[in-house]
Amino acid sequence: MALTLVEASKYSNDVLQRGIIELLVKDDPVLERLQFKDIKGNGLTYNVETTMSNAQFYDVGDTWVESSSVVTPATAFTKILGGDADVDNFLKKTRSDQNDLMGEQIDAKIKALRWAFNLQLLYGYATTETKAFDGIQYLLRSTTYNTVTVASVTETPAALSLAKVEEAIDMVKNGKADMLLMSKALRRYINKFLNGVGGITKTDIQGKTVQTLFDVPVAVSDYVSNGESCDLDYNSSNYGHNYADGTGLGDDDGATSIFVLQFGPKALCGVQSLPITTEKFDKLETKDASRVRIKWYPSIMLQSIISCAKVTGIDYDGTVVV
Repeated sequence: MALTLVEASKYSNDVLQRGIIELLVKDDPVLERLQFKDIKGNGLTYNVETTMSNAQFYDVGDTWVESSSVVTPATAFTKILGGDADVDNFLKKTRSDQNDLMGEQIDAKIKALRWAFNLQLLYGYATTETKAFDGIQYLLRSTTYNTVTVASVTETPAALSLAKVEEAIDMVKNGKADMLLMSKALRRYINKFLNGVGGITKTDIQGKTVQTLFDVPVAVSDYVSNGESCDLDYNSSNYGHNYADGTGLGDDDGATSIFVLQFGPKALCGVQSLPITTEKFDKLETKDASRVRIKWYPSIMLQSIISCAKVTGIDYDGTVVV
């Protein structure tokens, strides 16, 4: 069974832990939707179907040809993510009437935790970042199944064509795409184009008015980079973000991506060996302070490679075209 972080926190009696989870997912479009599977051990091995089984028509007396689907084993290794929030006992004694010092430190630590997880979720590359897990940009690295590129020259991102977005949406099979995730800057340029040709479409989801594009809800994230590289050769003519560049938040080639996401146990799903947990230490050995340690053992998996897609190599501030 896979549950979102908020739903799973309802089974906890730890008020502090539940508060941390609620703050972690607050106003975060991905963490609000991402479900997590609880596992034993430090990894979950699953099969990714890379070649479909074949069926065909036969004449009477034909020789039947056997064919099987081809699956490739993959493993989502969970990693250790966390941090310590310390408050000096002197400050706690003399200033606690003015501020909730530990509460402020915990809030700051949660922001750091969310930042670290979201960057890894999108741009993680465990080959070079051995302490962390592979992210969506790396998992979606096949042109054949789930990648659309708009750039045709290395290091030169290209203007976004909305036809490419529709093409990527059509790559999502076995269900409808749940979200188009993009940077705020790219959404501004898309909306500038849409306002010039007829307007922005919207829908109501759980009491919220949400923008849509080709009937798929649009979400923005500060973690989607506008400084992606544009130098990975997916095939003979198209280029996109090089996942080996890691988070890609630097001003590399000024490119960005749109992630077409479907959430669920057979689609984009989180994995955790340990849910978000808090430990309290009233006394520390090396300093006169109290501590709250926040730790989490997460990863992500993409069991069906046709459940999500991406458009990459986009000039984030370029002119959007049809």
